[in-house]
Amino acid sequence: MTRGKKDTVSENHNSELSASQIQNIIYVALNESKDLTSESEDFIDYAIGDYAYSPDTYLKAASAIYREIYYRCAKDLELTSKESSLLSHVIRLLKLGDDLVTQLDYEIGLMIYKKIFREAVSDGDLSEAEQELLESTSDFFKLRKRDINKAISKQALSYYSFLLANSLNDGILSQDEMEKLALVAHRFGLTQKDLKKLSVPNKKEILASALGSIKARGEILEGDEEYIRSLANFLNAQDLLKPCLMDLELYTHIFEIRKGNLPILESHDFILQPGEKLHYSVRITYQKKMGSKLKKKNGTLYIGSRRLRFVGLHQSHEVKYKNIFDIKFHVQRSPRLSLSVSSGAGGGDYLLQGKVDPGMLFELQEAIMFLIRKSRGLEKKGIRGSRYIPDDIRSEVWYRDGGRCVICNASEYLEFDHIIPISKGGSSSADNLQILCRKCNSEKSDTI
Repeated sequence: MTRGKKDTVSENHNSELSASQIQNIIYVALNESKDLTSESEDFIDYAIGDYAYSPDTYLKAASAIYREIYYRCAKDLELTSKESSLLSHVIRLLKLGDDLVTQLDYEIGLMIYKKIFREAVSDGDLSEAEQELLESTSDFFKLRKRDINKAISKQALSYYSFLLANSLNDGILSQDEMEKLALVAHRFGLTQKDLKKLSVPNKKEILASALGSIKARGEILEGDEEYIRSLANFLNAQDLLKPCLMDLELYTHIFEIRKGNLPILESHDFILQPGEKLHYSVRITYQKKMGSKLKKKNGTLYIGSRRLRFVGLHQSHEVKYKNIFDIKFHVQRSPRLSLSVSSGAGGGDYLLQGKVDPGMLFELQEAIMFLIRKSRGLEKKGIRGSRYIPDDIRSEVWYRDGGRCVICNASEYLEFDHIIPISKGGSSSADNLQILCRKCNSEKSDTI
C-alpha cells in the first residue's frame, strides 16, 4: 500500500481509494491548475497524498485519465502543437512510462477506428469517402490489420450479413455479387468460420433460381458450371451441388436437341429406312387398352429421324411423326409417354423399364417434340423456326413469372410454354408465353 507524502492523515482518509475516486481527485487538481507546464513532478503526489491507495489502482486511474484526454485530442486525426504539449505534461505529471503510453495510444486508435467503422456501415453502405477515412485512421495510429479486423469483427460480420441479405432480395446471387461479398470478407478479415455463423435460408431455392436464370437464356455457356460450383460453395451447400450439375448437364443436351443436334447411334439396317438416323433406343413396355382388357408387350422403342418404331418379340409397329397429334409425358408413378395418333398403329402408353432417370424422360420428350415439329415444317436444323424465343423475351417472361411454374409454383424442371400452341397459330411473344414445370407442361401438351 502506498501513502502520500504528508505525515498527517485524516481519520476520513483511512480507507483505500478506488480507481474512480483517484480519477476524480486528479481531475479536480488538473482543472484547478492554472499552468500545467509549471507544475512540479510532485503535483499529483500532493493531490492524493493524504489518501491510501495501491499502485495498481493508481495506474488504472492514471491510464483512464490519459485515455480520455488523448481521445479528445486525437479523435479528429490531428494533434496540434498545443495538444501535443498538453499530452506531454499530462504524461509527465501522471508519471506514465513510454511503453504504457504507446500501448494506450494504440488502444485509443483502435477504439476510434471501431467507432468510425460502426457509424460508416450503419446505413448498410461504405462510401469511398468513408473508406478513405478508415485508411487515414489506420495510418494515423499505425494500426495493424490483424488488430483492426479483431476489433471490428462483429460490426464487419453484421455489415456482410446486410450486404448478403440485400443481394438475395431478388432470390438470385450473381457472380458479381459473390465477388463483391468475397472482397468485403477479405478486406475485413472474415474467415469461413465467421461466415458459417450466418444462416442463409432457402439455399435450394437460390440454386434453383440461378439454374433457372441460366435456362432462361436458352444456352449453357462455358462459365456456367463454375458459377454454380462457386455459388454452392459460397452458400456452404455442397450437398446440393451434384443434382445441380446433373441438371446443368441435362439442359446442355436439351438445348442441343432444340437446335436439332440430336445424338446419333449405330443401328441395324432393318430398323432404319435408307438415309434415316437413329437417335435413341429405349427398353419399354407397350400397353394399350383393347375393350376391357389392357394388353402389354415388352420390347424396344427406336426413335429415328423419320419415325418411331416399336420392336417386340411377337409384335412390331411404327409411327410417323406427322401422324402424332397428341403426346403426353408422365414422370411420376409409372414413367411413360402416351401417344395419340391420327392413323395407323402405335397409339397407347410406352412405359420405361427399370429405374428411370427423370432427366432421360425429359430428354426423350424434347427429342420427340422436336422431330414432330420438324415433320410439320416448324423446325429446320440450323435455322431458328417459329418456336424460337429471343433472349430478351425469355428474360422478360422469366422475371414476370418469378422463375416458377405459374400452375403449381414449382421451381425445378421449368420450361417456356406457348399458351396458344404454335400449331394452333400462337406466337413467341411475351404475352403468349408462360413458365411451366415439366409435369404441368406435359399435361397441357398442345391444348390451350
